[in-house]
Amino acid sequence: MSESGAKRTVGAAIAAVAALGLMTGCGSDSGDGTSDGAKQDDKPASAASAAKPLSASALERATLASGELKGFEIQKMTDKEVGEGGSAKAGKAECQPLAALMGSQYDPAPKASVHRGYVTDLTKAKIGGAGLIRVSSYGPGDAERTVKDLREAVTACRRGFPAKDGSGEKADVTKVTPLDAPKRGDEAVAFGMHDAGKKNAVIKFTIVRTGPQVTVFFGVNIADPAKSEIPAALVDAQVAKVEKATRGAAS
Repeated sequence: MSESGAKRTVGAAIAAVAALGLMTGCGSDSGDGTSDGAKQDDKPASAASAAKPLSASALERATLASGELKGFEIQKMTDKEVGEGGSAKAGKAECQPLAALMGSQYDPAPKASVHRGYVTDLTKAKIGGAGLIRVSSYGPGDAERTVKDLREAVTACRRGFPAKDGSGEKADVTKVTPLDAPKRGDEAVAFGMHDAGKKNAVIKFTIVRTGPQVTVFFGVNIADPAKSEIPAALVDAQVAKVEKATRGAAS
């Protein structure tokens, strides 16, 4: 597949995700971190606790790019795509951290963020998985709070919650299912949100904190929205890049 063809395919997949009412985690924030994250070394992962938030440019270098991971087509999202998230709202205050993932405004707000869209199985007749990656840097304590709030919301909102997406459209969730989180970064949480729409879609999320950096993965199955997954290879490759950049920022 040509590069232009691959980009059109990724764009079509992102459009399909949006059509399902599942365009999530697309906030755009301007970075003000001072570390460029360029220096890499072999410090243990615990060094991440002393790291500074990565700047927007450092986050770009720490995020997967097209052609970097076999079996995946990865594309930088446009400003228009990123800005379409809006402010999603949950009908229950305790579920707002989950609803926020369906929009582009978060509390606490990241210092800087970069975004990628991805698709898998491009050689098949139908695209398999598709989704988004957001890598964000946070101020002191905010990355930890982000993961804590999400973990607590998963527990409190297992029976679902009413919600509206960033455009004000109904986006109710019927239930939230805790999932096994990868043993990566300093801490991680994973869960599935079951969409109340006719397609019975399950939206999978994996969130990994590495020092003051948080990586959010979102995945759906375009062919069968009820069987969504986030590929482990994608998580491993992306978190590894963030870990290296974070260790460099701690030096």
